[in-house]
Amino acid sequence: MSLGIDLKSKSICLYARSGQNKLYGKIGLELEKNAFQVCYIVQNSVEEKNLLSEKCQGNIYNLTEFIRTNWNNTSLDSVKLDEVEKKYDIESIWSVFYTDRFLNKYKYADAIKFIKLHILFYEHIIEKEKIDFYINENIAIFSSYIFYLMGKKKNIIYLGLSCPRNFVDTKFYFTNDEHSTNYLLNKYLIENNFTDNEKNNAKKLILSFRETTIKPAYMNFTGKKPKFKFSFFKDILKFLISNLVGKYKDFYNYETYRENRQLIQLFSNYIKYNFQKKYFKQAVVGDKFYLFPLHFQPEATTLVNAQNYEKQFYVIDLIAKKLPIDSVLYVKEHYAFLGHREMNFYKKLLKYPNVRLIDPWIDSKELIKNSKGVITLTGTAGWEAMFYNKPVFLLGNMFYESFPYINKIQNIDELTSKIKNIDIDSYKSEEYETQLIQYAASYLKSLKDGNYILSDLDTVIKTDNINNITKNILSEINGE
Repeated sequence: MSLGIDLKSKSICLYARSGQNKLYGKIGLELEKNAFQVCYIVQNSVEEKNLLSEKCQGNIYNLTEFIRTNWNNTSLDSVKLDEVEKKYDIESIWSVFYTDRFLNKYKYADAIKFIKLHILFYEHIIEKEKIDFYINENIAIFSSYIFYLMGKKKNIIYLGLSCPRNFVDTKFYFTNDEHSTNYLLNKYLIENNFTDNEKNNAKKLILSFRETTIKPAYMNFTGKKPKFKFSFFKDILKFLISNLVGKYKDFYNYETYRENRQLIQLFSNYIKYNFQKKYFKQAVVGDKFYLFPLHFQPEATTLVNAQNYEKQFYVIDLIAKKLPIDSVLYVKEHYAFLGHREMNFYKKLLKYPNVRLIDPWIDSKELIKNSKGVITLTGTAGWEAMFYNKPVFLLGNMFYESFPYINKIQNIDELTSKIKNIDIDSYKSEEYETQLIQYAASYLKSLKDGNYILSDLDTVIKTDNINNITKNILSEINGE
């Protein structure tokens, strides 16, 4: 796919934060070999040192150090954020700010400073580097989001790496917006030009969905039932020591500021889960129900892709009031989130007569197959329901929303009429199967070789994987 840029000037900025830090350093070295000018954005000094250890040649821009150095810079007073909104066609900077799971812990005056310093940071980089391409994983925090919006206005092309369902350790797809849209899937769907082999592979994918249960990428290292471990005592000790030495008290490093609670999170989850599990119930035979799977939080899946419904209790309240009288809502907790929520969350849900809190260890596939449909913000359950010929009512933004039978809910007031007017027979039709095969074929065709999910760092940073990802980036840039 041609990205429409003059390749005589080839400047790439890699957002090498956190999980992709070492991976992007190695990709940057390969891009430099292909005559690209490469620069890097990092969040902190540890990430900067990692890039330097890789012998990266391009400029490295350290956001935390920029914020620290310029916190009391009097020039901040000249930054008028209402003018920034107009300059970069941003409807509301606050809307972008609240997609960040770290920044919202600061008070108003400090939050405004952080916003202004991000603007100055990126204006400096954009002006100095003359960037053509911005490469990142899915947009997940304010920093990457505001850079995307500013760059968009400056005609910087965003090329995001996104993790597909089913192929988390072998494939990825390219996205070009904040909602992880799979634009190649949509392109191939419109073209509708598939070989017999591509159609057969699509049929195999559909069959595998119907016979097995898939697991999102992050579930490779989360989602285990909370259990008592003697290592809890070690974690508590680390927590106390970190408070004494101030390891997590760097005010300017907002990704880790006050985040030392993660050291005792597993212990806390274990305690809370053992109190909360009494609220979970089994499914009732004969119930006519819609399934609402709770989302793992805080994550971009809700903060960025379903911002209006990020407060999930609020969503359940709205849905409960919109359901037909002959139906109930099954709310299933995300088993990677057990013990995370406050006790009161479940207690309040139990007060709704048409809401049932379902045991998180019940097979979601069976719930989907027995449901009248799935109501979801962005999740994998909606993707699975497509393959089980079930109606999906999507409240957020998700790559699979372009499937013709997905019911995108633009306004929650539409939900009742959408449910009541659904043509359920169409979901069992030959036309549905034809459309599903075309969609699955488009999906498979859009996927690229390479693994950027760092559940296994040794595998990810192998030469073959680095070469695969780099080759696909170059092919996409060059329109091959």
